Amino acid sequence: MKRILFTAFVLLLSTGIYASQQLPLEYFIKHGDYLNLKLSPDGKHIAARVRHDGRVFLAVLDSETMELVGGVKPLNNDIIHRVSWVNNERLLYEYAEKYSYIDNPVPTGELFAVNLDGSKNEMLYGFRASDKKTGSRISSKENTKASQKVLSLLDDDDEHILIIEYPWSKRGNVYYNDGVKQPIISKLNIHSGRKRELDTLPHGNSRALATRYGQVKFMTWRDKNGTLHSAYRNSNDSPWTPLNEVFELPEEHIPLGLSEDSKLLYLSGRYSDDGISTLYSLSLESGEYTRIFANHKTDIEKIILDRNGMPAVGITYPDKSAYEYARADTTIKAIHKQLAQAFEGQTVNITSTTKDWKTLLVHVSSDINPGEYYLFDSDSLNARFVWANSSWIDPRTLQPMHPIAVPTEDGETLHGYLTLPPAGQSKSAKPPLVVLIHGGPHQPGTRDFWRYDAETQLLANRGFAVLRVNFRGSDGYGTRFERLGYREWGGAMIKDINDAVRWTASQGLVDSQRICAYGASYGGYAALMSVVRAPDLYRCTIGYVGVYDLQYMYSESDIPNSWGGRSYLKRVLGTDAQQLKEYSPIYHVNDIKAKVMLIHGSKDKRVPEINSEVLAEKLEQANNPAEYLQYAQAGHGVFNEENRQELYQGLLDFLNEHLK
Repeated sequence: MKRILFTAFVLLLSTGIYASQQLPLEYFIKHGDYLNLKLSPDGKHIAARVRHDGRVFLAVLDSETMELVGGVKPLNNDIIHRVSWVNNERLLYEYAEKYSYIDNPVPTGELFAVNLDGSKNEMLYGFRASDKKTGSRISSKENTKASQKVLSLLDDDDEHILIIEYPWSKRGNVYYNDGVKQPIISKLNIHSGRKRELDTLPHGNSRALATRYGQVKFMTWRDKNGTLHSAYRNSNDSPWTPLNEVFELPEEHIPLGLSEDSKLLYLSGRYSDDGISTLYSLSLESGEYTRIFANHKTDIEKIILDRNGMPAVGITYPDKSAYEYARADTTIKAIHKQLAQAFEGQTVNITSTTKDWKTLLVHVSSDINPGEYYLFDSDSLNARFVWANSSWIDPRTLQPMHPIAVPTEDGETLHGYLTLPPAGQSKSAKPPLVVLIHGGPHQPGTRDFWRYDAETQLLANRGFAVLRVNFRGSDGYGTRFERLGYREWGGAMIKDINDAVRWTASQGLVDSQRICAYGASYGGYAALMSVVRAPDLYRCTIGYVGVYDLQYMYSESDIPNSWGGRSYLKRVLGTDAQQLKEYSPIYHVNDIKAKVMLIHGSKDKRVPEINSEVLAEKLEQANNPAEYLQYAQAGHGVFNEENRQELYQGLLDFLNEHLK
């Protein structure tokens, strides 16, 4: 462990030697190679999702020699997008398929199983699962137009797993998983694919929680108004009762997991006036209810479980990543503290373990580290390097993200990150600035984090300072801060972004006369509204799959057709036609002085291309024509690497033209 820490220290000392190198564009636009790894229950093998030549393979490796022993090769440019071990010999996996009409692979909802050596590869579940043979009417599997999720591996049954099925709805000639229909609980054979329905949950769009032995005891659902509800039953034969009627709990606490002995439940919930997301423990026998982690200022984003299946470590991001430890002393808590010390300055996550908890698979990452995996022996306390994601990138060539805190006029504090280019990359004393605005804006995970970000590093490598700010409305800082952004998409949220840009310029580290806004989705919208509200602050702006007329969110987007989607829009946007117009960039093109680039995919259903088309037309009429990159096969973002190469080269050319 000391040797690992010493090596990291040497790398930090030598960073300056390498950081000024201009790296190939493809380093930043390529998708990662080793996407994630999972350890088998006995620790003898590792399942890896590996990207190669446009496809994502399942590779099964010997954990000692790292030699390939089996796996699955997908067809065409399909990807294997989820993998799990069901026992020491057999794995479950799911596909996302590449279709001709869109460049981003689409999950099919089907479930497959394969032995670790690649044998007995079977489709167990899905709309093409039938294995009828010519001349025979007998089939052990059925075609099911639904998606599924595994609920339990059923510790007392080696042949079956428990799944929840989400039946699709049909709209025209297309099937959708819209959450309207009632979910079905079924038992599925992991060899033959035979399925037996056991139960139906009473509410659409429900999530269920089951014990290791298949008792479905908890259910959570969101109604069409966006309100969360949870229910409990003592056994599969018992009636459902609202959770807060059985136990003294606030209503919007969400059951997340059960201890190994099924005596304890852990739930997510909120605390303090800020509504910070944290974890709670509930004894199902005594009803005792306690908060697992002490006070923390930002939401818990990830958790690491102890041997009994309860949270031991919480990962949160007040600026850089930080750890919250459960009050109870556990082996995993002690081990994680050792790992955090050995990999100081990075984020340490335990992603999987052997059944006996002797061997742990540890993921280590940071703002300049795309991610590394180590096998950790909990007896010897030795960590062995396994693989690095985006292995072509040398962390010594990357630039650190510096946490910042920006005070606002109304007493809030905006947290964010400033990344400066390496010395010598900018021709002038102070580099130009790009404010990179995150999307969302209110969904879980839609905030900026201290972690490796390819766009940030690309821009810094090309001589631009990069500002990322968590404006009000962002996730991660509690419900109070998020709700400050409701119905303020073009108001206080944009003011936060522009004030953060001005604050950054006032620190004397960047050139205040060379600033550009850039973002995708909500970030694309905000990039345009920022230059509307502060036309003299920016030289240019780039909108990527942005919404530019907020009325289109109701009339053109797929959000109103999703479960609770229309209620969500009413809650966060409102329905005041005058305000929606006032907050829409297309009605303010005469106020835009900055040069504009628009990027959009023609298959985008979340933010249809009509947004960019109409804005481009209005900008043309205002004698400020936009540079327009259109991708016919792309949806809500460009996935194809050749197109990404063109996109980011175009983006860099645009920035160089207007900022350098």
